[in-house]
Amino acid sequence: MLTPSRPGGRRRWVLVVGGLGLSGLIVVTAVVALSSDDAEVSRAPAAVLARSSRPAVVASTAAVSTSSSVMLPGGRPDSEIIGGQTDHLQFARLVAHALLAYDPSTDFNARNQDLLRAAAPAPYGDEARLAEDLAALTPAGPALESMRRNRTMVTVELTEVRVSSWAANRLAGIGASPGVDGIDVTGRQTITTRDGSSTVVPVQLGITVACPPATTFCTLDGVLPAHLQDALGSK
Repeated sequence: MLTPSRPGGRRRWVLVVGGLGLSGLIVVTAVVALSSDDAEVSRAPAAVLARSSRPAVVASTAAVSTSSSVMLPGGRPDSEIIGGQTDHLQFARLVAHALLAYDPSTDFNARNQDLLRAAAPAPYGDEARLAEDLAALTPAGPALESMRRNRTMVTVELTEVRVSSWAANRLAGIGASPGVDGIDVTGRQTITTRDGSSTVVPVQLGITVACPPATTFCTLDGVLPAHLQDALGSK
């Protein structure tokens, strides 16, 4: 996420961001905890737990009606995420919706491939690292089986999407190009299972992007399951 003239700074930022690229599986953990009907499913994979630097989100017991779902990018060839976005905040909103809203029919492989098509080019991003970030935020194994068995529908309402002042200072300190940003996303998911009950779960994402003038259009560097300062502030 730095200009080629600052390779040392780029390495420092990659090490910082990459170090926690798989720091937690907040979305999957929430779905498993709420929709699982057996003890085995309710446990997150040990590899994920070993990497976690913060506790999973705590679900509220308040029942609410589900909000309208969004069309996931994996379900259409003309994704709004690819090539057409020049506004960093709108781009982050689309990425967050793609990651946080889904249902049993969602093709997660197609979703992730769609997001990978928006991967930031070198020197601003690393597609392999982005793929790891996306995998950490993708239901799989027992969690996915539980979601499908319980016909779990997950919708999301984003309450705040803003540039992280902490990330802005950090990026400026290592000579990041204009257009390279860290964005904090705050929202709440509504998780509804087959019996019709709904639970609200607070969620946060930290999204790093490269947008104009660094790139022709907005591209995705990485996604973390927490605000950027919370995830990376001690690194």
